[in-house]
Amino acid sequence: MAKMLSSVLLCCFVSEVAMATVQPSAQLQKNGLHHVLLASSPTVSQTNAISIAMVVQAQLDAFAADDASLAFSYAAPNIKAMFGTPEKFLQMVKSSYPVVYRPASVTFLVPESDGAAIIQPVAMTDAQGSEWVAVYRLEPASGQGTSWLIAGCVLRAKSSQTWALSAFKWYTTDELIY
Repeated sequence: MAKMLSSVLLCCFVSEVAMATVQPSAQLQKNGLHHVLLASSPTVSQTNAISIAMVVQAQLDAFAADDASLAFSYAAPNIKAMFGTPEKFLQMVKSSYPVVYRPASVTFLVPESDGAAIIQPVAMTDAQGSEWVAVYRLEPASGQGTSWLIAGCVLRAKSSQTWALSAFKWYTTDELIY
């Protein structure tokens, strides 16, 4: 069931990326919510966008299964050095990022390049119905089984201001602690 849901989410993501690359900005409505997709920064290839979404979704699936080792395997070296063990990493996500640990819904927004990495914003809803945007920073992996690793994540409560702005306009690299 989880694999089927992941596939459906990925198909939705791919169609959103295609729409966003055709228009400078697009607004979609899903489940009564407006999702603003911006394509104003350097374009991320469809292949990379799919690979990135698959890495983030795989880590979310690992969190859902409480598989600390698998979730930790998607972390970049800086994150692994910061937490040391998969168990410490999983505990931090549980306590500091509950919506990432157990999202009620997930919507991948348009990824953007910052030159050295890819920024992947992901709209999430928690168990109480509150809306969030998790902004992931992914770096190319070297010598790994996956092509991208998660180098950080910033979590923001959804507001009309943050929802309408590009990820580049409302986070700083210093904030990317996970």
